[in-house]
Amino acid sequence: MKLPAFILVLFIGIPGALWAQSNQATYADFKGHFIGETIPDFLRLEPDAQQEADVCRQRPSRHSCERLVGALDRGERAEVSNNDSVNFVLDAGRLVKLTMLVDDSFDAAVGGLTNKFGSPSKTLVLNSQSKAGEKWQNRQFVWDTPDIHVRLYQDNNPSLPDHRLLLIVESHAEFLLDDSDQAKNAASSPSASNVRP
Repeated sequence: MKLPAFILVLFIGIPGALWAQSNQATYADFKGHFIGETIPDFLRLEPDAQQEADVCRQRPSRHSCERLVGALDRGERAEVSNNDSVNFVLDAGRLVKLTMLVDDSFDAAVGGLTNKFGSPSKTLVLNSQSKAGEKWQNRQFVWDTPDIHVRLYQDNNPSLPDHRLLLIVESHAEFLLDDSDQAKNAASSPSASNVRP
């Protein structure tokens, strides 16, 4: 049996009131998507999602249909992904975050984002170390625009088989929510040494 092309990854029961920015979409295009785009725009750009939503409306008893329809029709919060390994967070009827792997070199990706958004507002070198004592440096570039927060992260852990870059694009409200969640998690486990991009 073939799995649906559009997979609901995670449902998070946080109210849509967290959407605290204007209702206008930002016009920074990422694979055709814009942070702030509406659910109808999202479905138009993700035909597999539209097809899965149509099936769920016809057969609501299918596994995960309640979550998918809740996100698409009732503005509930959900994280979904497509077959291109792009993860989306939908909240209050809008796209608030997307995360994707980037195949370009670090320099090419930074150059492309710099052309789009200007100079990065922050560059970080994150020193990391394995339990065996092996050391390396990860890099992160941040663009904080009036409309969105963009991060490009390079994990140089030599034990990882995949060294593609991670691009995270989100609304400011979503970034603040993520930042707040990270602070809470760090406070509850002070021995944690991993830095999340």
